[in-house]
Amino acid sequence: MTNQSSVEKPKDLVVSPPPQINGTMSKTRVMTYTFVALMIITVITAAMWWPVMTPTESQITAFEKGGITGFIAMPLGAILLINALIAVGVAVLSDFIIGKTAADSEINTMSAAVFGLIVTLCFSIGLPGMSQAFEAMPLQTLSAPSCFIYVALTSFIGLVVFKKLQGMTGRKYLNPAAAAKFIVLLPGLFTVFLTKQHWAAYVGDNPASGGIGMPQLASAIDNVGVTSFGTYLRGCYSSPMLPEPSSLESVMLLTKFHGWPGGASSIAVIIVGVALIFLLRGYFKWKITATYFASVAVMSLIMTGIYGGDPIVRLLFELFIGSSIFLGFFMATDPATTPYTKTGQIIFGVGLGILTVLIQTYMNFFGGALLALLIMNLTVPLLDRIGIHKPFGR
Repeated sequence: MTNQSSVEKPKDLVVSPPPQINGTMSKTRVMTYTFVALMIITVITAAMWWPVMTPTESQITAFEKGGITGFIAMPLGAILLINALIAVGVAVLSDFIIGKTAADSEINTMSAAVFGLIVTLCFSIGLPGMSQAFEAMPLQTLSAPSCFIYVALTSFIGLVVFKKLQGMTGRKYLNPAAAAKFIVLLPGLFTVFLTKQHWAAYVGDNPASGGIGMPQLASAIDNVGVTSFGTYLRGCYSSPMLPEPSSLESVMLLTKFHGWPGGASSIAVIIVGVALIFLLRGYFKWKITATYFASVAVMSLIMTGIYGGDPIVRLLFELFIGSSIFLGFFMATDPATTPYTKTGQIIFGVGLGILTVLIQTYMNFFGGALLALLIMNLTVPLLDRIGIHKPFGR
């Protein structure tokens, strides 16, 4: 007679989705190392950004003339630190409440804190010094006090919907921070993500008649002349407190005063990111990072071959724009929403790089990496089937 207790039942074969962290490196320790790395980047950026007031006095004057009021002039570094406190606080508190009220959800404070910092560092803040037009920039999302509300919403929706509820389905399909940011800012699609005014020129003194003079990426770009793409980048990311914009290399590699705080200093991100890869060797999905940056570089050269222009200018932009450099190290490697197999990770990184450049080139969307990441996340179930060795026997 068959022993019923020895019969395998379907539920006995169910395992949690990869990756599983075993050995001496616990999940808490991985999250702790990641939190420290993100905190280092946050502190460095806040220190660099502290001397810059946002908005500047001239910008506030221009906004008031257009009937836009309610802005608080604050050091950009202070806005970043407040954003961090809000995002981390909302994430940790939400995680605690859900853990206490839902029987099938555990409290994971360190993971929630890491999520909050990622939300902070991928949320664009800071107004370019050259921006005096109130219809060409999403002012409310980039400066205080409105940005605090947007960051809180992003952290709450991301933690509850895309981290907790999505996790209860058995698998997380979308990066929580990226998905939440996209959802929260979706109502402002044409002023936040796809700002057509970016590549329009001003007409006379009427700011509503044009944008901020961004040249189209689907053309030859260089760093010569007042209308060049390099000049635009210098005006967009240099400190608005300086009488003259910084050099293009300085802006893209050392300090950007607008955009993703996590990518404000590309050099700092690279140093901290490489150190984290070393500490978490065997657990950090560095193959995604490496193939992502390699494919972005190759695509940048291909676009230069198609449209001409200065290859260095395009390469500096594609590799070191804040969204690309930060996402490549700290979002594209999310263990829950990226492939588990090594082959899948390589394909994921290549696809992410190709899509990033295509989106940025043909949509003039500086945050193209964010949308590319969400698209590639949806391919992960298929990519996880690539590279898995079939078992022998039963």
